[in-house]
Amino acid sequence: MSLEQALTADIVTAMKAKDQTKLTALRMLKTALTNKNIEKGRALDEAEELQVVSTLVKQRRDSIDQFTKGGRKDLADKEQAEIAILNSY
Repeated sequence: MSLEQALTADIVTAMKAKDQTKLTALRMLKTALTNKNIEKGRALDEAEELQVVSTLVKQRRDSIDQFTKGGRKDLADKEQAEIAILNSY
């Protein structure tokens, strides 16, 4: 099963479970993969898919730094939860 197929199945599961944090993270990942597919003009190989995931994780880590410096622990915790979800892929 490809990463996009697994994402679609996990999005359905998250919707049924009403897990908003997981749903948001998975939709963000699926959108990033779709945008990269369009940019490349072809289907991504596994290495390119993993690069998209790692880019999103890096963005979340940068956000955590900024939120922590700004005293927004709640937003930093949300970003940390998204990193945990993204790391599972």
